[in-house]
Amino acid sequence: MSEKDCNGRSPAWPSFPMLTRPQRLFGAVLFFILLDLTILLINYQIAYQVSRDAVAINLAGRQRMLSQRMTKALLQLEHPEYGDPATAEQEFRAAMLAFDQTLDAFDRGGAAAGGSNELVILQAVHGPSVPLVKQALQVWQPIHDALLPYVSARSPIPPAKLAEARDLMLQRNLKLLELMNSLTSKLEQDSRDRADTLRTTQTVIFLLALLNFVGIVRGFHLLARQATQNSQRFDELARRDPLTGLFNRRQFGEVLEREANTARRHHDGFALLMIDLDNFKPINDLHGHAAGDTVLRTIAARLTSHARTHDTIARIGGDEFVLICPDLCSEQAAADLCERLLTSINEAIDVSTGSVTVGASIGIAFFPVNGDKVEEVICEADKAMYQAKHTGRNNWVFAADS
Repeated sequence: MSEKDCNGRSPAWPSFPMLTRPQRLFGAVLFFILLDLTILLINYQIAYQVSRDAVAINLAGRQRMLSQRMTKALLQLEHPEYGDPATAEQEFRAAMLAFDQTLDAFDRGGAAAGGSNELVILQAVHGPSVPLVKQALQVWQPIHDALLPYVSARSPIPPAKLAEARDLMLQRNLKLLELMNSLTSKLEQDSRDRADTLRTTQTVIFLLALLNFVGIVRGFHLLARQATQNSQRFDELARRDPLTGLFNRRQFGEVLEREANTARRHHDGFALLMIDLDNFKPINDLHGHAAGDTVLRTIAARLTSHARTHDTIARIGGDEFVLICPDLCSEQAAADLCERLLTSINEAIDVSTGSVTVGASIGIAFFPVNGDKVEEVICEADKAMYQAKHTGRNNWVFAADS
């Protein structure tokens, strides 16, 4: 314990109201959980977005193949010697339906046949991809108008319509391929951009969660430290007299026992001064208890000021104080100390109703001269103090003289 603590001055205890409030820490923990859930949801969103975009990109790439297949089938229908016309017509019908359905799904959103002929749901393209789809629809529209009614109804296609479709496909196939290539590239770029945006958002949230976690750890650390400090403070308060800030009777007993053990080990001694104020009760009766409290606090401050720096001072009763003076074994040194203390105590004290004065009767006992047990030394000092009261007050008496 520091010297300041021994004289009743408590250290300043740091306060961290923002970081050590349990409600704020609980809110920070909930916020951290929310951020973690957000990161998980973004992970799910990235996986879902990439999977959905991959389907759209694959179907956009398939459009190029379907355009080629339609052109090839129409040429085979014109030249039967290059293949079975029935097979070529069947292939053309399937390719045209798939191409038309997919292009419409890109434009308005909806179902389209996937790579294994399973139905997949596409969202309508947006952003820079929209003009490409609109251009492809314009290029495709004449072929759609000429043949789709026959293809959808599974009715025979007139030769004139086949010839018209063949000419249109030969004229527009390269443009369709160019547009579908551009659409595929644009969808890939859009997919990367969306994924990068989500990952950037995820990174920011992760950093925010990390900072929040550091704050939580710091908060709990400060809360634990404050709890330890409060425990130490409460323990210190339990050892102090609440009115004067001096040690109380419990702590006086512990210090006295410790001092006796030290004296035994070093074959040394110490003095015990028992101090009882004179004429204190009339102050309470005439001026009130508030004035009495002022007197007690003032006397405690004066004892602290005029005692030696390594002496221990305690208040063990209403107007009863005690000093433990290590290494004080000379009656002359003890008398000099008592003289200083009485001079200080006798000075007038200002209270709310005026000015008052008190005296003090001091009994002095030496360890181990007047007893080799603390109980014996206390008893001898107490007897000497009462002897001082009986012989005129405001003086001191040694235990040997009592």
